[in-house]
Amino acid sequence: MTKKEQLIEQLRPLLDDRQALETFLLTHSNLPGPRANLELLWAVAEVYDNRDVLDNWRKIPAEEADANDPRNYLVCAAAVCYGKMAARSGDADLIAILKEMAKDSRWRVRESVAFAFQFIGEVHFDVLRSTFTDWMPAADTLEQRAILVSLAHPPFLNEERAAFCLEMTEPVLASLAPGSPDFEALRKSLEFVISVFAAAHPTKGFALMEKWIGADKVRDRILKANLKKNRIARPFPEETARLLEELG
Repeated sequence: MTKKEQLIEQLRPLLDDRQALETFLLTHSNLPGPRANLELLWAVAEVYDNRDVLDNWRKIPAEEADANDPRNYLVCAAAVCYGKMAARSGDADLIAILKEMAKDSRWRVRESVAFAFQFIGEVHFDVLRSTFTDWMPAADTLEQRAILVSLAHPPFLNEERAAFCLEMTEPVLASLAPGSPDFEALRKSLEFVISVFAAAHPTKGFALMEKWIGADKVRDRILKANLKKNRIARPFPEETARLLEELG
């Protein structure tokens, strides 16, 4: 039995007892600490779908529970549960909730939203495609980040889907605004997502990176970070070396 399966077995007797469930999640959240208990998040997402409770968890504000507060784990749990529920049902209301949660000030919540979208994409990639295509033109910095990080998920990427992901990346690179609110969160994400897409579609991925070389120091830094990722540096040593040389 895997750890996830073990956790699911521990969770099942608690699903109809909110207080017991919350106590279990808070006790085993690993918060405060550097790494939340992700395995428990995956487990609760598989078995819990009480909308009233999830909506209550989602509304716990940052002022009451910052990123390292154990109660923030309940907000994260709500996000991943919404993702699994939307993957099963295609409920547009749940997707709208996740889009709003993508702008949460707490980084753990934003990561959980990306996981939630990935759950959806594993089952219904076309839902992600249409959702993100409609969302991108007016997306702010954190929303752009949510789109790209959600798409940077190798289990559902193939060449055709990676081409779409690279199309989503282009307007983000074009509209970068260093110094703007939340820019650093976007920059850090851009420093790895492009390599994920390029690994699935090397031709378009390397073409996109070459196009942006020399645009400015910020974009060059982003490109250099991606080119140093082993996921593309090892299988494509000549291409990565050539572009790194161009970057200087």
